[in-house]
Amino acid sequence: MPMLLGSHGLAGHHVARAAAHGRRQERARARGGTRQRRRLVWFQQQATAEQMVRRQIRGLMSLHLLALRLGLDIETIVACLQEEANGSGAGVWFGAAVPASAAAVAGLEKRTFVVHATTEGECGGVTKEECAICFEDFEDGEEVAVMPCSHRHEFHAKCIGKWLGRSNTCPLCRHQLPTAGDDH
Repeated sequence: MPMLLGSHGLAGHHVARAAAHGRRQERARARGGTRQRRRLVWFQQQATAEQMVRRQIRGLMSLHLLALRLGLDIETIVACLQEEANGSGAGVWFGAAVPASAAAVAGLEKRTFVVHATTEGECGGVTKEECAICFEDFEDGEEVAVMPCSHRHEFHAKCIGKWLGRSNTCPLCRHQLPTAGDDH
């Protein structure tokens, strides 16, 4: 025989549903809030993760641009930064350690700069036609000083003279020149 719900039976059903809903809300509060609050926390966590990813991407882009600017590969730059962080770089990364000897500075090869037709370099950029210290372009026929490093980096003679007066390393690849203490 089918059961017909009268006004009393229907009201009881609504009361039971309301009680179940209240119990669900109570459990949600015990777990840390309502569904909307949990969603808000989830969105905040996603935004924080997105900010972290953006910071990492900016850092990697800066590192890549630095590598292109210096004409070095990223692995070399990372290794140098790790050496500096570990204290094994002896303070020679970014200059200001020990000046190069006057004899080493005076013995730098001098060369007349000749403007070359732009060619694609290793990193897809054009060949270096500017001083990496002052960032000014070399002019055709200008005298430049050449470091004795394997890359044969070129600089304005005045710029590299000032640099080597503070640090005995090549500004681009950290090749070390003799210091005044090495002359003895």
